[in-house]
Amino acid sequence: MTDMNKINEQELEQVTGGKSGITGSWKWVTVTGTKNYLAIRNAPAYDDKNEIGQLQNGTKIQIRSDITSGAYVWAYASNINKEGWVNANYVK
Repeated sequence: MTDMNKINEQELEQVTGGKSGITGSWKWVTVTGTKNYLAIRNAPAYDDKNEIGQLQNGTKIQIRSDITSGAYVWAYASNINKEGWVNANYVK
């Protein structure tokens, strides 16, 4: 698997509410423990309207553990070419 740098500093500031100087790297994890699927969302909250994709158990995704909001972490899913928020309780 290749290293991905999908989000730039300016975009990070938009998603994190203006935190500047964020440094970190992408980490590979696996979706696990979901009944049906893990939603990738455009906002860090459960809402049917903010779901932008679905990830099945066993799917490999990348996360930025330094970009979080509550139980949510910023992720990139190359299989659906989407970036967004996922519930960190369902990735290992």
